[in-house]
Amino acid sequence: MKLSMENKRVTFMSLFLATAILAGSAGIAPKARAQDDVLDDAQDALSDSESLDMDQIQIDGKLSASELMRKRREKLEERNKIMVEKKIEDIRVKQEIALTNKLQDAFGKSLNNLNEDKVQVAQAAPAPVAPAPVIETRIVEVPAAVVRVEKKSKIIPVLGTQNIKGDRIDLDSNVTFGVTAETLVLPQLSIGLGIGYASVDLTDVANNFVNGGQNYTNTTQYTGVYGTNGRAMTLKKLTVEANAKFFFIEDAMIKPYIGAAVALNRSTLKYENQNVATYQNVNFGNEDYGTSAVSGAAKLGAEASFTDTVGMNVEFSYAKNITSGISKNSEVSSTLNPDQGRLENIQKDIDNGSVTAIQAGLVIKF
Repeated sequence: MKLSMENKRVTFMSLFLATAILAGSAGIAPKARAQDDVLDDAQDALSDSESLDMDQIQIDGKLSASELMRKRREKLEERNKIMVEKKIEDIRVKQEIALTNKLQDAFGKSLNNLNEDKVQVAQAAPAPVAPAPVIETRIVEVPAAVVRVEKKSKIIPVLGTQNIKGDRIDLDSNVTFGVTAETLVLPQLSIGLGIGYASVDLTDVANNFVNGGQNYTNTTQYTGVYGTNGRAMTLKKLTVEANAKFFFIEDAMIKPYIGAAVALNRSTLKYENQNVATYQNVNFGNEDYGTSAVSGAAKLGAEASFTDTVGMNVEFSYAKNITSGISKNSEVSSTLNPDQGRLENIQKDIDNGSVTAIQAGLVIKF
C-alpha cells in the first residue's frame, strides 16, 4: 500500500514549515526567491523518497488489524520525522554554503575596489602642496613679581620757623633751616642726627634789662650813635641734634610718628651796630655774648611718600633747655659796660625759655 496524497501533503508541509522557521531564526529575511528554493528542495526530497506500501512495513507479533495499523503508522511517522530532520539539515548546510560564498564575493569585491583606489591614487599626478607655515617661536619673559623693599636711610633738608618764649621775651625767628640724616633700625623705629641754624632779630627798648636800673639809652651820646629806637640785636643759634622717631604705621603712603631729641645748642647774641660811643667813661661798640646749653625736645609729625625715593616731612616740636650756661664768653665785662649786661640778661631769658618750632622738609631715601 502506497502513502496517500494526504500523508505526502502533511510531510511536505512539515518540511516547509521547519525550513521557514529555521530561516527566520537565522536572521535571513524570507524573500520570494529563497522561498521558491526551499519549496523546490522539499518537493525533490519527497519525490526522491522511496514509495512504500503499508504492507511493506513489517510488524512482529500477532496483533489485531487496528493495532497493526497503528504500529505501522507510528513507524511511518518516525521514519518521516527522521527524513524531515535530515532534509532540514541538508537545506541548512546548502544555505550556509551559499551565504558563505556570497560573503566571500562581497569581501573580495570590496578589497579589489580598495586596491584599485590605491592604484589610482598612486598613478594620479601629485597635487601641489602648499609650503608649511613658518611658525615663529618667541620666548616671552614674564617679569618676576616686584617685591617692594623700603629704603632704610634718608636725608631730610628742612625749612621752618621758631618761637622763643620766656618770662620777659616772646621772639619769633627768621626762617630756620637744617638737614637731618636718619636710618631705620627697626621697621617702625628710626634714629638720626641733624644740624640746624636759626636767627632772631630783636630790639631792646625796655629798661628791664638795664644794669643797676640806670637808663642811659636816652642820652645824646648814645642816641646820636645808635638812634632813638633802641639798639638792634641778632641772636644766632646753631643746634646739633640726635633724635629717634617711632612710626605708628609700618608701610603706608603717609606715616605719622612721635619722636624725641637731645640737642646741643650754641647761641651767640650781639648788637648789630658796633660803632663806638662813649658815655661816662664807658665805651660802647664791642659787646657780644655766647653760651652753650643742652636741650630736650618732643616731636610730632608725619612723613608722606611720593615715590620709593622721594617724599616730604612735616613736624612740630617743643624744646626746653635741660642745662644752660655750660660755657660762656664775652668780649667785655658786664660790670663796666651796661650793654654787655643787657646782652647777658636777654640771653639768660632765652636760655630759660621754651622753643616751639614747625618745619617742613624734603625726604630723600636711599
